[in-house]
Amino acid sequence: MKWIILALLSLSVVAASASDKIKFNFLDTEVSKMIEAYSKSTGQKFVVDPSVRGKASIFVQEPITTEEAFNQLSSALAVNGFAISKQGDTMIVKSARNIQRDLIEVSTEVPALKPERMATWIYTFKNIAAAEVNRSVRIMPSRDGEMNTFDKNNQIIFTDWTSNLNRMAAILKELDKPADPAAAKLAAEDKKGSMKREASKKKEETKTSN
Repeated sequence: MKWIILALLSLSVVAASASDKIKFNFLDTEVSKMIEAYSKSTGQKFVVDPSVRGKASIFVQEPITTEEAFNQLSSALAVNGFAISKQGDTMIVKSARNIQRDLIEVSTEVPALKPERMATWIYTFKNIAAAEVNRSVRIMPSRDGEMNTFDKNNQIIFTDWTSNLNRMAAILKELDKPADPAAAKLAAEDKKGSMKREASKKKEETKTSN
């Protein structure tokens, strides 16, 4: 696969520091052009997969810090299904599904919301079984995300966009609580009633078939 390498500026151009402000305003622009603009303004090296295509708009009228510009760039890439992997002093840009197999952040702490990126978050349950939650929240990951359980350690492993990981963290915070005795009793009674109704239904079906 041929890679497109966006090199550093010539020596006559001084790279912007994190505190410098740059113009980062785009209307219906190819994301590759946004990457190039950011690279030229900051001196950051990028390697961009040829599949990285698509357009986005960023409306920021006033100059912004390079950190905020990177946040905006990351979001524009995410809108088109692309993510960044930092490898040494170089940023690798690929599809979100492929970047999961590259060097991305892995943590037991919820990743920071910005910049938007793919990360792996491992959560250990304290009050409920990971396998049980897995069945209930299987649809939580985004279309680019993945979720698996490690039952031995009662853990669940998410790889997804940081925005969705923060959403899932908020949901699991509410789910992973000691069981309320009254609620547990009600759930048990409801389950028992459902089993009785199912048994009765099967009995009626057997009579009808005979």
